[in-house]
Amino acid sequence: MDRVANPYAPGAGSPPPELAGREAVLDDAQVALARQRIGRPSKGIILIGLRGAGKTVLLNRIQADAARSGIAAIAVESPEQRSLPSLLAPALRVALLRLSRKSAARAVANRALRALSGFVSALRVRYDDLEISLDLEAEPGLADHGDLDADLPDLLEAVGHAAQAAGTCAALFLDELQYVDQRELGALLTALHRTAQQSLPVALIGAGLPQARAQVGQARTYAERQFDFIEIGSLSTAAAREAIAKPAEAEGVRIDDNALDAIVEQTQGYPYFLQEWGKHAWDVSKGRRIRLADVRQGAARAIEELDQSF
Repeated sequence: MDRVANPYAPGAGSPPPELAGREAVLDDAQVALARQRIGRPSKGIILIGLRGAGKTVLLNRIQADAARSGIAAIAVESPEQRSLPSLLAPALRVALLRLSRKSAARAVANRALRALSGFVSALRVRYDDLEISLDLEAEPGLADHGDLDADLPDLLEAVGHAAQAAGTCAALFLDELQYVDQRELGALLTALHRTAQQSLPVALIGAGLPQARAQVGQARTYAERQFDFIEIGSLSTAAAREAIAKPAEAEGVRIDDNALDAIVEQTQGYPYFLQEWGKHAWDVSKGRRIRLADVRQGAARAIEELDQSF
């Protein structure tokens, strides 16, 4: 089979050719953000699951859908050894500059940019990785105390007012949540709690490994009531079959029923494994058909790759 045309996509955060079985999660996120946008109370969402379950793929899809609908999407990935302020500041700057282009929100968005300027200037000494330059001067007394617990709520409040003036919602998309420092996470939760109390349209959609749920609860006792924690794991049998069969069919390739059954059984519907099995079964097959023998041969290669990299 033509390896260039292989539709399957095993990788870190690589979108699968068919995002099957996640419709309910996507719908829940869309509803939550739409409610925030019109000033209705709604919990944030945190996707919880192991590596390879598809959390990042889902987070990216939710973010893309939100951006297309006019939501001010603020994407942040939390790598190890980086502070939350250093990650938030550049992303917030971009979002606020976009909001400031709307005449109805220009003055309020510019005030939020001044809050961001004060926030950066005051915290730069404590967070040496906080490197960003802003054109607007800071507004004295606005998010410039040099205390993250005080300044981040002020900053997100200003962001919320800007989003409200623009008739939209400011949504933070935070991946690898488990890497956020506990104190910094607590400050973020406090800030989100304040914006929720004022019915400001600011939301958090996050993703993390299973320990992230406990970390969130430990950071603030009320956090369990701030978010819906959605477990992301293996696909149902029907969704797993769809994830493999549809991409093959789209390329004009037939996959035998017993071959499809074998892939689903051997992977137990785990999203990353499905992509590995699909990829290798495709590569070893001949003609325009994937047979059970191809799955068996491809499985050996898939397991070898998993042993080396997963």
